[in-house]
Amino acid sequence: MKSFINHAVSSIVLSSALGVSVSASPTPQGPTVKIANGTVYGVHSNTWKQDFFLGIPFAQPPVGDLRFRPAQHINVTKDIQAKAYGPTCYGYGGDNLGYNASEDCLTLNVVRPSGIDSKKPLPIAVWIHGGGFVEGSSSNKRYNMTFLVEQSVKMGSPIIGVSINYRLAGWGFLSGRQVADTANLNLGLKDQRVALHWVQENIASFGGNPKKVTIFGESAGGFSVGFQQIAYSGRDDGLFSGAIMESGTAVHYKPFPHPDTYQKNYDTVLQATGCAGATDSLQCLRTVDARKLSDAFNTTSALEFSPVIDGEFIADLGSRLLSQGKYVKVPTIAGTTSDEGASFGALHIDTEQQIKDYLASATHFKNETIDQILKIYDPTVSVPPAENFTHPDQGTALYGKEYHRVAAIVGDLMFIAGRRFTVQTMASQNTPVWSYRFRTVSNGFADWLRSPHFSEVAYVFNNVDMVGYGGPGNQYPGEGPAPLGGPNAAEYRKLADYMSKSWIRFFNNGDPSVGKSLAKDDVKWIKYREGSGKSQIVFDIAPHATYMETDDYREQGMAFMISKFAEDGI
Repeated sequence: MKSFINHAVSSIVLSSALGVSVSASPTPQGPTVKIANGTVYGVHSNTWKQDFFLGIPFAQPPVGDLRFRPAQHINVTKDIQAKAYGPTCYGYGGDNLGYNASEDCLTLNVVRPSGIDSKKPLPIAVWIHGGGFVEGSSSNKRYNMTFLVEQSVKMGSPIIGVSINYRLAGWGFLSGRQVADTANLNLGLKDQRVALHWVQENIASFGGNPKKVTIFGESAGGFSVGFQQIAYSGRDDGLFSGAIMESGTAVHYKPFPHPDTYQKNYDTVLQATGCAGATDSLQCLRTVDARKLSDAFNTTSALEFSPVIDGEFIADLGSRLLSQGKYVKVPTIAGTTSDEGASFGALHIDTEQQIKDYLASATHFKNETIDQILKIYDPTVSVPPAENFTHPDQGTALYGKEYHRVAAIVGDLMFIAGRRFTVQTMASQNTPVWSYRFRTVSNGFADWLRSPHFSEVAYVFNNVDMVGYGGPGNQYPGEGPAPLGGPNAAEYRKLADYMSKSWIRFFNNGDPSVGKSLAKDDVKWIKYREGSGKSQIVFDIAPHATYMETDDYREQGMAFMISKFAEDGI
């Protein structure tokens, strides 16, 4: 394991900038790159043998009159000191605690191996962070690209890592009639699009290959990847050549709202900011102090912000667009954890009636639909009973007797059924697609939680030092338990090695099982083919280890949900 030693470079403490500490650049200036709009000055790391270019603006600051408008391309030429992460976009949740936030946040980061051959441009991996479209950032330490880039170099298949910010919550997903009438919906997704255009225009200057760009993300980042595939009814602007969706696809887990759905929220924001009586309410909001507006987004009750059907960027339901073949048909990976719903299911539910009440309040389903779901998700058939867990009494006391039943329903509805629909649809249209299920129970997770949402991320990033994670004995404190620690640390590290290499092979070759560092005894991850037997990989540690499976678990329940997608507007 490499040691982390703090060094200052140009009065910047890189440990806070990178989430890891690095050695100083061997030259006072560090690496420089000329791009379309100036010269970028980065930082070299002797420890990692990498160059970091952090906090690079990819659009004009979305402030003043540009607030609540699509991001505008940069129109000035200047030098850029890219030696520290830029501020996070305003967000509301634990992922944003401890990070400096600003409205001027549209930046990206580039991490590359040092000394690359300009005649051999490298593949690009663009990370889109999650956080429910209301929190998160590219500077979150758990998304450090250093470890993936290092792994790629060790494999002899080097990549360049890029991570991006985009506007969140009301800043990026404000909706309502006034917003729709001025074509200012889905701004956060459009920010991502502008960042991808920046990559196409500039990444060659960093030694990257603009024709080999894979976009990947988890949760809201996974949904974002799916939305970029269906954007403008699947118009291919040549922005990416591969896509990876972790726990999220273009098939949204709830009725895809139209702008009018959020009119009440918009009106509430107007009341909180003093813009309710304005002739042009949206223009009035552009003049409100950023902190006051942030407080309105953060504290006004019942506010919700998410992508909406706008008739343009998102022209229709994701399920319909996929079925019609209206998406960018590039090699794709889509997967979930086994127990997605463990992170989202309601707590303290002990009776079937409580389940009904919960589903009625949390979904658009009619009573007869809920009754059918409960019939299908029979706890004696579809959901592991409490006896299967080491400490069932503890789980029942903390979460409720019907916890796992609710978790199975919610996980399938929000993520897993959408993943199955997506890969089945793509495979039927001859789009190269691979599917996975992350099954392992990581360190620090109670056995009744098993493999919840987000638990695969540390493995994908090969974050074996658990930078950004907390937990007993972890020398790099952060959020949540230390997933790759504990008595099974060696097995967890083996799995992280295998998974990160699979992602890197995909970045390089558009296939997770083609390329370097594939050992003879490694499980070959084959393409998904509906009804063709074992065509989904399961990531796990010993004694089960990684294996291929038939994608038919909870088949009846997910088939029912899939049947409701286009019918009920998902």
